[in-house]
Amino acid sequence: MKDYLTIGEFAKLRSVNINSLLYYEKLGILCPAYIDPKTKYRYYATEQLSALDIILLCINLDIPLKEMKQYQDENVYWQKKMLNDGKRIAEMKMQKLQNDLQKIEYALKCRDEQNHYSDCKGIYKREIHARFFIVEEYIGDLANITQFGRISTELFDYAERKGFSAVLPTGFMFTFNENKIRQFLFYEVLPTDVKDEKIIEIPKGEYRCLQVEFEPHMNHVEFIDQQFGSSSNRLAIVSNLIRDELEINSRYNEIQVIDT
Repeated sequence: MKDYLTIGEFAKLRSVNINSLLYYEKLGILCPAYIDPKTKYRYYATEQLSALDIILLCINLDIPLKEMKQYQDENVYWQKKMLNDGKRIAEMKMQKLQNDLQKIEYALKCRDEQNHYSDCKGIYKREIHARFFIVEEYIGDLANITQFGRISTELFDYAERKGFSAVLPTGFMFTFNENKIRQFLFYEVLPTDVKDEKIIEIPKGEYRCLQVEFEPHMNHVEFIDQQFGSSSNRLAIVSNLIRDELEINSRYNEIQVIDT
C-alpha cells in the first residue's frame, strides 16, 4: 500500500485524532480511499487532504459537519457553494470581532478617563466628549429590581436587534425642563449615524461631577438639587464607574450635571 497513507499517518498530517477521521467516515463526508477487506485497515490518498482541510475549515467556522454532507448530496459544485457560504460566515465573524474590539477600546478609554478623577472629593469639573445613549423612560422606583431587570433586558435586546453596540458605562439619566422631570435608563452605545427614536446624542461640554455610592431608595432629584443647586433646565447622568476592585455591596457612580 505504498501509494496510500495509513489512517495514523493521514491523521498526523493535520494533527487530528484518528477517532475524528472515523467520525467523518461515519458521516459520509470523508471516507478512506481503500479499506483492506481482510484486516479492515483504512488507507487514505494524499489528494484527500483538501477534503480534510475543508472539514477543518467548517469546524473553525462553526458549520455543522452534517450540513457539509447536505452540500455534497445537493450540489455537484458543493465545494464552491460551501466555501462561498463559509466566506460569508467568516466575514460576519470578522465584523463581530472588529465590533468587539471597538467596544473594548472604548471601555478602556472610559476607564482611563475615570481613573484620572478617581481621587476627586466633592464636586469637580470634567470635560466630557459627545456620547450616544440608547434610552428607555423609567417610571417607578429604581429599587424595584424586577422592573429594573425587565426594562434593562428589553433595552439591551432592542440595541442588539437594531445593531447598536452597547458599551460600558450604563446608568440613569434625568432631564429637567421647565419643572418637568423625566427619568431614563440608558446604555451608552458606540457612535452611530443611524437615526432611531431611542437613540439620543449627549452633548459635549464641561460637566460638574460628584462620585457617590448608589442608593436605590435615594431621591435622586432632591439629592441633585441639594448638591448642585436647582435649575429649570438641566441634564443629569448617574453613570456607573468602572473600577479595578469590586467591593461587595458597594456600587459607586459618578453624577454628571450640565445646565442646558
